[in-house]
Amino acid sequence: MNKTILLIAVVLSSLFAHCQKDKNSADGYGDGPRTNVSAALQGNWMYGNFSMTEYWTQNPGDYLGNAVQFAIAFKFNANGTYEQYFTSSAVSGTVVTYQQSVSKGTIEINETNHTIITHANAAHYKRTQNGRTVEERDMQKSEMTLKTQYTYTTGNEADGTKAIYLKLNGNGEPLPFLQKF
Repeated sequence: MNKTILLIAVVLSSLFAHCQKDKNSADGYGDGPRTNVSAALQGNWMYGNFSMTEYWTQNPGDYLGNAVQFAIAFKFNANGTYEQYFTSSAVSGTVVTYQQSVSKGTIEINETNHTIITHANAAHYKRTQNGRTVEERDMQKSEMTLKTQYTYTTGNEADGTKAIYLKLNGNGEPLPFLQKF
């Protein structure tokens, strides 16, 4: 239950923690507080999940997709900037809804206290239904959470993959973000 609450909080944070591009920042990352990111934390980190249920239409040749899928990913850059990606899809009846957002900002990492603070600066959101775009736009400042704090530990999964285990505001069970590409 705690893991589900944490996941929902992270997802909502990723959706609403982002805004339109800062006019003062050509790269979209903004001028927020930042620290350099150590080599151990740099790179791409992803958490994801999917349902074991799949949907087909009345015509067995038309695959609608997995009942529920979502993934959250971070890219931590050496210069104290980050990108956060969120994607989800769900099937309800014969409607497949797909949502995604990408955001950019600055990041502060305190390796002594094991905290990561993200400062969102820019985000773009897109939602499709059955492959048709129904909403696509840059998000407004009024829709965002400017600052999100995580606590973290690092380690390795059973298969040896490097992982960062994140807790939103230090609460709940940590979510394993695995190092990718």
